Amino acid sequence: MIKSIGFDQQEIINNILILHNNGNSIEFDPCYNTGGFYRNNIVTSARVKSDINPQMPGVLKLDVRDLPFENSAFKSIMFDPPFLVSSPNSQYKLVKKYGAFGSVEELQEFYRQSLISLKRVLKHGGLLIFKCQDFVHARQQNLILPYIYSLARELNFACRDLFILLSKTRINAPSIKKQQHARKYHCYFLVLKCNKRT
Repeated sequence: MIKSIGFDQQEIINNILILHNNGNSIEFDPCYNTGGFYRNNIVTSARVKSDINPQMPGVLKLDVRDLPFENSAFKSIMFDPPFLVSSPNSQYKLVKKYGAFGSVEELQEFYRQSLISLKRVLKHGGLLIFKCQDFVHARQQNLILPYIYSLARELNFACRDLFILLSKTRINAPSIKKQQHARKYHCYFLVLKCNKRT
């Protein structure tokens, strides 16, 4: 029985591929970073890998918003974009490792442009796995999943499933004098199918 929650992202990804991609592997990963999804070959590595700042050999230097591929080039895409909003001088470990957007609006616009670009290179009926996470910025709760869902519907993606990755531990957050929001111990894998027919 495949469940909607889990503590292992590789298990979740493989379950998505079983349910929604006939068990086939991911063809394209435009935010590959160091390939954490594919460690130990539990998830088969994407056939085409890219990143705006490649960290590994064999990873193309590309901006997901401006991909050089032909229309409808891929049947399946894994999309794990940055999700942090912070000052560029932040000492937070995740900001140093993955970078951050200067504002929530900048993050949202990046997601919009990225989804438009990814839809162009996906085949009709193609699979897009979008990993995303809610966050707190400037003492404001930002529930990003509803924004992405609404944007995907606007761009004629069909939402097929949702998986929640739970974490038992988290990297230490910057010191907080008074906690105002629950610490996030979850993120989402939103499963979308591309519909190019109107």
